[in-house]
Amino acid sequence: MDCPSSVRFVDSLSFLTATSQQQAIRYLAALEARNYAEGTLSSIVSALKSLTSLVSKSRRAALVDNLTHTTAQDITDFTSAAQKAGLAPSTINLKLSLLREFFEFLREDGSTMAQPVFRSHKLLTPTTLPKPMNETDLITFFKVIDSVRDRLIFLLMLRCGLRVSEVCALSWDAIDFNDSTARINDGKGQVDRIVYFSSDVAQSLKTWQAHKETGKYLFPSRNRKGSLLRRFQINKLMNQYLKAANIAKHYSPHCLRHAFATELLNAGVPLEVLKELMGHRSIQVTLRYTQLYETTKRRQYDQAMTKVEQRQAISRR
Repeated sequence: MDCPSSVRFVDSLSFLTATSQQQAIRYLAALEARNYAEGTLSSIVSALKSLTSLVSKSRRAALVDNLTHTTAQDITDFTSAAQKAGLAPSTINLKLSLLREFFEFLREDGSTMAQPVFRSHKLLTPTTLPKPMNETDLITFFKVIDSVRDRLIFLLMLRCGLRVSEVCALSWDAIDFNDSTARINDGKGQVDRIVYFSSDVAQSLKTWQAHKETGKYLFPSRNRKGSLLRRFQINKLMNQYLKAANIAKHYSPHCLRHAFATELLNAGVPLEVLKELMGHRSIQVTLRYTQLYETTKRRQYDQAMTKVEQRQAISRR
């Protein structure tokens, strides 16, 4: 009998032949049994697809037929091809990490003796700061959104700090209108949390509820019955509205989550509280945002320096 993962992922694994499909399905089923998030499982499928499409043509058929035939040279070729295709180093490293775990699973279950993904395959990546959408662009962006559904999608990121995957997976039974909260289960890093609604989110939720069709998810797929909206569809929506708003600067949907964090820090929310609201496992991740809230830093600097100057002026008299 097929496992639950095979039912969901068999279509997306159609680029593989039967042997490789079963290898992937066994791994997905093992992760599903350990409560891995849907987004993680989809990312693994994407990494396998990238691997088989970006290796050299002479090796492609061998990997599609049996993934255990993957060699270290195949991974090197994949990494080089991914760079030439314009993938960001951080994206390539994520795919390498997912592939390494996949092949480690095959090694442990006896399907292969070798681990083809080495630490030396990892690319050096620059340290980048979170990139929030600035307030002027935010206002312009939301002005061009006339869809009730789409406005709510982006408001949930901006006002509640939700990740794209969390918006996609949000179900109606997670919404509590009485408390103006939503429960996010199995967030990134397997962190559960409660997020709060602002008044504009609450109003948008009620408006969307009045328009929605019956179903589990807030944002069901319009193409696949019973399925949820996918991340790439939200990315596509973002680009469409940015173009309509004549915003030349590139923003991803995740920039709205960054804006949420920055605005709360500017308003004086403590880092410990922001950590919980963002669903970070470690406050070290939250600390990255402390480099962004220039308004707060400048205000506190000015206040402190005024006191320092007053003391020093007194001491000179």
